[in-house]
Amino acid sequence: MACSVLLTEKDEFLRLIINSIRNDLISRNEAFQALALSFIGNVGGQEMASLLAVDVMALVTNGAVRPIIRKKAALCLLRLLRKAGPDSDMLAPDQWSVKLGGLLDERDLGVLMAVVTLLLGIVSRNYEGYESLSGKLVKLLERLKNREVSPDYTYYGIASPWLQVKCLRVLQYFPVPDDPAINKALDSVLKRIITGNEVAKNINKNNAQHAIVFEAVSLALAMDADTELLQASVSLLGKFISVREPNIKYLGLENMVRLAEVPAVIDTIHRHQKSIVATLKDADISIRRRGLDLLFTMCNNQNVRDIVDELLKYLEIADFTMRDELVLKTAVLAERFFPDLEWYTDVMITLIERAGEFSTKDIWHSTVQLITNNDDLHTYAATKVLEALQRGAAHESLVCCAAYLLGEYGRQVQEVPLRDQFALLQERFVTVSSEAKGLLLSAYLKMLLADPSDDQLRQQVGAVYERYSHFMDADLQQRAVEYQGLLKHPEVANRNVTAMPKWEKRKSLLLRRMAEKEGDEEETQQKPVWLQEDGQEVGSPSADNASQLHLEGPTPTQPMDPQGAADFIGLDDDAPESNGNTPAAPAPPAAPRNPLEELYGSPEPPQAQPSAADRFAIRSGGAPQGPPVSPPAAGGAEPIRPVGDINDWFRKLCQSPSGVLYEDNYLQVGLKTQYQGSQGQITFFLGNKHATPLEKIIFAVPPQPQFQFQLASVPQRLDPKQQVQVALKVTCVSSFPDVPHLQLSYSQQGQQVAQNLMLPIVVSKFCTPPDNPVPKEVFFSRWRAIAGPPQKVGERVTRVTPLAKGPVEALLSSLNLGPQQGLDPEPENIVAVGTFTSTPPGQPPQQVACMVRIEVEKAQRLMFQVTVGSSDVNTSAALKDLIAQLLARI
Repeated sequence: MACSVLLTEKDEFLRLIINSIRNDLISRNEAFQALALSFIGNVGGQEMASLLAVDVMALVTNGAVRPIIRKKAALCLLRLLRKAGPDSDMLAPDQWSVKLGGLLDERDLGVLMAVVTLLLGIVSRNYEGYESLSGKLVKLLERLKNREVSPDYTYYGIASPWLQVKCLRVLQYFPVPDDPAINKALDSVLKRIITGNEVAKNINKNNAQHAIVFEAVSLALAMDADTELLQASVSLLGKFISVREPNIKYLGLENMVRLAEVPAVIDTIHRHQKSIVATLKDADISIRRRGLDLLFTMCNNQNVRDIVDELLKYLEIADFTMRDELVLKTAVLAERFFPDLEWYTDVMITLIERAGEFSTKDIWHSTVQLITNNDDLHTYAATKVLEALQRGAAHESLVCCAAYLLGEYGRQVQEVPLRDQFALLQERFVTVSSEAKGLLLSAYLKMLLADPSDDQLRQQVGAVYERYSHFMDADLQQRAVEYQGLLKHPEVANRNVTAMPKWEKRKSLLLRRMAEKEGDEEETQQKPVWLQEDGQEVGSPSADNASQLHLEGPTPTQPMDPQGAADFIGLDDDAPESNGNTPAAPAPPAAPRNPLEELYGSPEPPQAQPSAADRFAIRSGGAPQGPPVSPPAAGGAEPIRPVGDINDWFRKLCQSPSGVLYEDNYLQVGLKTQYQGSQGQITFFLGNKHATPLEKIIFAVPPQPQFQFQLASVPQRLDPKQQVQVALKVTCVSSFPDVPHLQLSYSQQGQQVAQNLMLPIVVSKFCTPPDNPVPKEVFFSRWRAIAGPPQKVGERVTRVTPLAKGPVEALLSSLNLGPQQGLDPEPENIVAVGTFTSTPPGQPPQQVACMVRIEVEKAQRLMFQVTVGSSDVNTSAALKDLIAQLLARI
């Protein structure tokens, strides 16, 4: 007992007492066995896992020992499994699937709870080989629903709700059972859970019931249940979002967002539209955000008028922290589902007027581009923007939109003379930026050329040009001087100052902004295309409307599915470069290709070899990721292998917010990330590159105690040339030694591919550099306060080629660490600092200051000493390993 409190798994002393621990395990004294199991469960590491796992397994399967010992042994075995690594064959499926199946027939619910917890830990790493246990779990659920349990395991009349939740969660990892009898039984259990739920007065009983219900709804989505069951889920969630309890309301909204992605139940969700709209006025901002997400997801051509009208009303009272997202989503909905062009114009001008400073350039750019490309809108739009100016609207976005429209089409509004239009614009001239002033000066010139006989207008415009011909802003001064010269030569002006031509058919600026809120122009241009060449995504719900939009933007986007799915991966001829391979020489122009071929065509895969042992990969839970092991198909077909080095892709994603995670000749998985503090949003893009469908797709992120994951639903089938988007929200709860994993598998014409991929959710993703340089005395006081290991750890890195100081600083910057100048007495050494943030449940964010020092061997610059210090052991170790791993390979 004292050792379990005083020692850690890295202590050398443990090697001296392992034999004593084993003697306690195999003794017949239950007290000794219990203490030994508790010790291993608290302190056990990889060495204990290799030496004591067999004895612990024997206790789990030994029916002669008391349930309390078997229960402890099962949980202890789970600890050893986690320490052994994902590639360990400690619990071989061919043996343990049978043993666990027998254990699931236990009558003692305490043992069952421990066994199911162990099974959850196993299948969260890799479910293959354990699929036969789904029938046992369904029988266990039937037993629990029939309340065939002792009173000791009944909680407010509910039979062991914790065991029910774990059983339902384990079943989510398995594919849909092939046995019709199991499917029927599982469907019956889910119907009883979802349709038999009744609201109780006791809050504890309600919480237990709701926990089971939410897991049942998740399982129904995962197994692609029948429409009747999903509709019943929607009806139940509709009740939840109408209650006062904020936690239940939040979870109801969150699960309904996932259900809204299922076309078969969207009409049922629309019946709850009034309740969903009411959540926008909830006192809890997290509920308001989920309500907005749900309205955005459920919107379509039939209800777009009602939803957009509600969002515009809510915009006037919305919290400022939500307005940016609210404005953008309202604009996207109006652009994607507009019923007619006049309605679109009304909505966008109203939105720009009410949004104020939250209305960005992309919004008014998209508006004027559509109006320019539709002649019937010219007079109508000019009239509407004049009405907005007459109401007193004065924000810069509206002024810019009005300047463009009135300069081009103001002459068509006969009711308001051009001199009055000029006066309305000139009233707002002094309040806008220099860029907007330049647009106004151009609009004034077009107004005057449209009515050259108006001497009063000429005099007013000339006075403005004269004043700004001596202005200190060089651009405004040049415009004013040039426009003055054009006014003196009307024939030259009329020949050169012409109406704006129709915009080329481009992709939506708004959707691009939704998908890319970070990154410079160069990064944007390097990203693969988002859409088909014609600007319309395959299967878009608004293909008819999209053909009327002519939008601009260097990165193409388009109206998309309710989640704003975009073609991120871009399986074109530039794909190998994004995978880290040398780009091929430019090819001669080819004949026009089909848009789908242009999007999904890829060159011959490079012959990449698996990388050598990867120190960071080993720390993150096992051996480095290698080529996927796919069993040979019938007829001796070659196994499906990746087209590049998976570990190399992973390392690139550790430094970059986007890239390729996995790719073979049939499937490509790309991702785009965005982090803020302890929160992260990862968008996966799954693309079928081949002309045949991909089936039985499994895409799961196993739970990990240091994180909270929310993964959107994933289709089980990808049609030829189809691409889908899957969102993953991640919250860092505490520091972590191992990165999470992604379980990916699919079937291609009977050939199965399975991969256990490391996710690039590394410690640096939750770090932020300081806004200002850190004072020297502050840095050294913190540095000296950390005496040594394990809070301050170091590693020597040896390279094959020399490395200058600049690339090392760039590497640290890409890891969200701020290099500091002048702190180290040796100028060739590099010092960087950052702040790691995590947010435990129900607590405020926790921050850990991280300090990095890299010492350089100056003669040849081939050896580097990396030292990382922080107050947290896991953070120091993980950050040190990450930097050393990347430094050795840049």
